[in-house]
Amino acid sequence: MAMMPRKEMLPGSQSKEAEFTVKELLNIPLLKEARLLAGNKGVQKAIKRVNVMEVPDVISWVRPGEFLMTTGYPFRDEPERLQQLVPELAKRGVAAFGIMKKRYSDELPPEVVAEAEKHGLPLLELPSDIVFSDLVRIVMERVLAQETSQLADLQNRIQSMTRLLLEGSGLYSFLDAMEDMLDNPVAVVRENDKPWLSKSLRSAEPTEVWPLLQSLTFRQVGRGSSNGFMLLQNSYRVYASQIPTRRMKQACLVLVERNRDILPIDVLSVDRLSSLAGLELANVEAVREVEGKYLDQFLQDWLSGKIVSEADWKLRADVCGCAIPEGTPMCALLVGWQTPEPSEKLREIARRLRSERLRSVDGLLAAPIGDDLALVLPIGHLSQAGADREEACSQLIGRLLSELRSLLGERELKLFSGRIVERSDGLQGSWAQAKRARQVAEVCRLPGEIVSYDRLGVYSLLYLIPSGEEREQFLNRFSAPLLQADRKGGGRLVETLEMFFRCNGNIKLTSERLYAHYNTIVYRLEKVQSILGVSLDDPEDRLQLHLALKLGQITPGSSG
Repeated sequence: MAMMPRKEMLPGSQSKEAEFTVKELLNIPLLKEARLLAGNKGVQKAIKRVNVMEVPDVISWVRPGEFLMTTGYPFRDEPERLQQLVPELAKRGVAAFGIMKKRYSDELPPEVVAEAEKHGLPLLELPSDIVFSDLVRIVMERVLAQETSQLADLQNRIQSMTRLLLEGSGLYSFLDAMEDMLDNPVAVVRENDKPWLSKSLRSAEPTEVWPLLQSLTFRQVGRGSSNGFMLLQNSYRVYASQIPTRRMKQACLVLVERNRDILPIDVLSVDRLSSLAGLELANVEAVREVEGKYLDQFLQDWLSGKIVSEADWKLRADVCGCAIPEGTPMCALLVGWQTPEPSEKLREIARRLRSERLRSVDGLLAAPIGDDLALVLPIGHLSQAGADREEACSQLIGRLLSELRSLLGERELKLFSGRIVERSDGLQGSWAQAKRARQVAEVCRLPGEIVSYDRLGVYSLLYLIPSGEEREQFLNRFSAPLLQADRKGGGRLVETLEMFFRCNGNIKLTSERLYAHYNTIVYRLEKVQSILGVSLDDPEDRLQLHLALKLGQITPGSSG
């Protein structure tokens, strides 16, 4: 799986957060006589507070980012406890550990120094004449000055994003501005919806973006209700912040660590701006709900043939945000369910399919039509012609079916498709063909999870036979006598004959499928032959009987 490369920043182009580090601590005039005994690789750690330790049991009181100081008094009689304390301090995230020089011990044990070096904990030897309160005051002044600067920067960020939101530029402009501000891509990820991406992710090559998009789902980044860092499957680290939503699907604002490391002030910015993203998301939801109602009605009118002119189609397509360009070849699909779905659920599924980012097809439209769910499948990217094009379209529908089953959690879904049309005004015919394919497949029990109108074969001809004298004569000759015998208690003759044909003339298999004795099936088939005056060993008679049964199941169609 391809992974989107992490960009390298040019020297000096990375925005460095203002921090008071251990290295800067050593430059304080009050510590000009101090020595760094160990932990040189940790001198860039940020100091956020100061703590003075004069009791041995201090480990439960320390906090990450602290500069911990001691006179050494708690360890004057048990220096080995100091060696045990160092790994615990490093584990707790202490920024640096300072011990006063020759106050209660002449020299620090070398084991303590080695332990500090091993864990990268800066170990400072403080001058013996230093006053802790003076050092605490100086350090905290520096820390507070840095925090004040960060708070001012955070306030400026929030104000600039608020102004942008009030201008009504939209969610994508909001995310693009966040990317410029944080120097990393951002996204809004919502439950059962495709993500909104900032500009660098939208403009990237699909082969680069797709692995990241596979992980940018609410199932991956929206786990739990708390904010925090997480590592995606493609090795990208992200910070996710829950977006406050009311009467909407759950969502979160995600910062992707692609260009540079995520800084603490970036985390604060994402947490604060998630509320603004929630306001814009509510606006998007309101617009989408209105557009969705218009789009549902547009698709219903389009598929039912109520849009009669091309100009009318263009106008309504623009108003509804129809994503299919004019002149794109397309076909209509009907979704077949194992059990019928209520109309409200069909509307929700249609809205979800229109908002999902599907791998198999781009620009899929969906709408409920009565008790059915209709799909409009654009296939303009298929360059083949003739039979090759039909086969490519069939493969595309197969991929779409697999994705729909996974997305909707319905393993028994089927798709019924009409013919490909080149013009928008031909879609009505394609939808009618899809419905015919479903009806014929159900009454004739056609196998397969995808039924195309063009592949119905003889069944499509039977469907088109209109009501008339010839049709009735044919049914009266081969079908009506068996139905009449069954009504009089003739012994399930029609059912037995249908199963006999379905089992390819295998009597033993027919008896097993009907849970009847072998001799019972033989008796019923002999009675069929006697009533109709035919022989099931004659291929011509078997063909006539089979066609009569299928024709009797199909509602008479129209030659038009």
